[in-house]
Amino acid sequence: MAEAIAHGTECTDVTARRAHQFGVVGLSVLGIAFGWIAPEMPTGGILLMAAGVIMGVGRFWAGADIFRQFVWRVAEPRGWVQADLVPEAMATRRVARVIGGLVLGAAALLAFAGETVAATALTGMLVPMMLLDATASICLLCIARVQFRMVQYRITGR
Repeated sequence: MAEAIAHGTECTDVTARRAHQFGVVGLSVLGIAFGWIAPEMPTGGILLMAAGVIMGVGRFWAGADIFRQFVWRVAEPRGWVQADLVPEAMATRRVARVIGGLVLGAAALLAFAGETVAATALTGMLVPMMLLDATASICLLCIARVQFRMVQYRITGR
């Protein structure tokens, strides 16, 4: 870890990141469930919009990410969970958070418009990616970025 800090790699609290991801997944799944169970009520869209705001706005303002705040301010100080600081390059994950927030916002708008199938499709693409990152620390956008850079290097030599 000291080596990563010396090279300027940012350390991330993986415990807080996973809490955030599981929290957003939970809100998203509840939003879709309410969209199917009670399509005449706005509950599904509200839950999806909340997940999108937490994901997207929380990228720029940490106070909006209530799941990470809970871990940092309540769970870790009381000893319920331990901070797991890991050196990670976070630039691509930050882009993924913004994209995910926009996708969940679009799903919320579709849910408000009564387009439950389309909202489910958007959310259904995002939830497995978040679960993969939360459980196995596999960021699909990070993998895609590395693959793109490899192709770019083979073509341009830079």
